[in-house]
Amino acid sequence: MSCTRWMASFTVLLLAPFANAQPKDLAADFFKPAGPVPKVAITLDPESLKLLGKDPRKYVSATIKVGDTTYPDVGIHLKGAAGSWRDWNDKPGLTLNFNKFKRAQLFNGLDKMYLNNSVQDESYLHELLANELALAMGLPATRCAHALVELNGRKVGIYVMKEGFDAGWLKRHFKDSAGNLYDGGFLMDINGELKLDHGIDNGRKDLKALVKACNEGDAKKRYEAVGKLIDVDLFCANAALQIVATDWDGYMRKPNNYRIYFPKDGKGVFIPHGMDQLWQNPGEGLWQGWGGMVARAVLDSPEGKKTTLAKLKEMQDKYFTVEKLNKRIDELVPRLKDAMKTVDKNWPKNYENEVRGLKERLKQRVEYLTKEVPKLK
Repeated sequence: MSCTRWMASFTVLLLAPFANAQPKDLAADFFKPAGPVPKVAITLDPESLKLLGKDPRKYVSATIKVGDTTYPDVGIHLKGAAGSWRDWNDKPGLTLNFNKFKRAQLFNGLDKMYLNNSVQDESYLHELLANELALAMGLPATRCAHALVELNGRKVGIYVMKEGFDAGWLKRHFKDSAGNLYDGGFLMDINGELKLDHGIDNGRKDLKALVKACNEGDAKKRYEAVGKLIDVDLFCANAALQIVATDWDGYMRKPNNYRIYFPKDGKGVFIPHGMDQLWQNPGEGLWQGWGGMVARAVLDSPEGKKTTLAKLKEMQDKYFTVEKLNKRIDELVPRLKDAMKTVDKNWPKNYENEVRGLKERLKQRVEYLTKEVPKLK
């Protein structure tokens, strides 16, 4: 064997154990509740503030300090829809892109993060609990933590800090991360002009094929056609999550607040997002009717309903229990109260009422599901 061929063979053997290895998750520790809630200080110079005022959704440059680490030239813009939108001088929702202007700059291995202002959830726990339920059920979802945010030296308060749907996130959740990821936008179904967040524009052939399947006239053929294009098992797990959480603002009911990912070789997956208005009505019925066209195609079929019911029971038995939910909340609340004291000494006392209310609604939802799920046929 020639030296060149020997070296090539040796290299293959050397790298073989790492061929299918997942990238190291540098952010794992950040999403574990330990120590004080981190402070995130965001500074914009006058020029960036002026540009942000002209176009709040266009990236401008900011300096961000998290703990003792400073990140220069971070891309930042305002985010939010009708209920959560706030301007810079209030409590704005923010998108952070660490390598937008500074190549290869990452935050614990992440290039994109969201700072959710949680103005529609004063417990600051809905999004975190729901995404952890989603991950437990095998759904690709984003992890959440909390942050104490300052804007140009102004103490704004507690935020929910959430990882973005970036290339690293795709690699952690999908064997094939080179497909197309679409943003569902605001109140837009798959037949709308969804934004391509990741991948290569193929004229939306993947979305168009799914729309065509949803428009099949025969219900049985429609379910079968859709099942060839999306992962029905994961879709039904997503539906079960939204039922359990009384999520009236997700894809199943609206449609709203979702991403959809099409691997190059594989079936499409719907990804939950924007789960901040949950458990508002613990006695909400289980089968409310479906707004999304894919939801109608899958969940109105006997097969889809059967699979979703199985997912509901799995969630009830394994994850959505009073004991597990209260334990998780009790892990998070002391850190939040300590952070709140630095903003307003009276805040923690008022926050205790929010937490008690959430725990009671969760308890009532568990009781309702225990009574009503067995009736669902």
